[in-house]
Amino acid sequence: MASLYTAVIVEDEAPARRLLNELLSGHRHFIHLSGEAYNGTDAIALINELKPDLIFLDIQLPDMLGLEVLKQLVYHPYVIFTTAYDEYAIKAFDALSVDYLLKPLKEDRIVRALNKLQHFAGSSLPYPPWNNVESLLNGYAPPSPPKDIRTLSVKKGAKFTLVQLSDIIYFEASDKYTYVHMANGQKLFCDHMLAVLEEKLSDDFIRVQKSYIVNKQKIVEIHKYSNNRYTLVLNNRDFTRIVTGPSYLQVIKEIFEV
Repeated sequence: MASLYTAVIVEDEAPARRLLNELLSGHRHFIHLSGEAYNGTDAIALINELKPDLIFLDIQLPDMLGLEVLKQLVYHPYVIFTTAYDEYAIKAFDALSVDYLLKPLKEDRIVRALNKLQHFAGSSLPYPPWNNVESLLNGYAPPSPPKDIRTLSVKKGAKFTLVQLSDIIYFEASDKYTYVHMANGQKLFCDHMLAVLEEKLSDDFIRVQKSYIVNKQKIVEIHKYSNNRYTLVLNNRDFTRIVTGPSYLQVIKEIFEV
């Protein structure tokens, strides 16, 4: 009978955490999830407290690299990295981890990673080579996030679904939540803060003030509002008007040559 391993998920994206939980649900006889963290600082405290056998660790967290989390742990758990960056993941995998999972996460890769965990755990070889953490931190940096994504995970009723970026008119931050305004008039919920979306979205999307990111392909008119602000008219059913922030004046001028 396989041993039961306690595990912690360290992942800043809520949809990815939910998906990993779902994929692991069929392996509860083998993996017991004892906690989750969405940034490096919380992860370090949680892992040092719970001392799980295994951590599913995102390579790039909002406040630090996953490798920096490992450096500050008081003991040495098994690690399965999760990442959207193939090249960097392979380097980290070769040096330190049981396995790596490329996003979007898939069932067959979960199975393979867990099989490798059993192999490592049953081996008499020492694991892992924790002295490599420092050299990895000094020698590598993760690449810039890819800007060619075409879909985004959003909440639609009681479930999450993928929407096409080309169908999004604008994003709005309101009362600690982020809303997605669609071309068909729908208003959906998004887990990401605007600062995170700025890094993930293609160049078609621009931050025009602290509460709004707009799809520049959906702007139909630009009006002068004041000396350092503009009003953008969007191509949706209501022809939404958004006033740009003063600090975004130069960005608006350069993009639209106004």
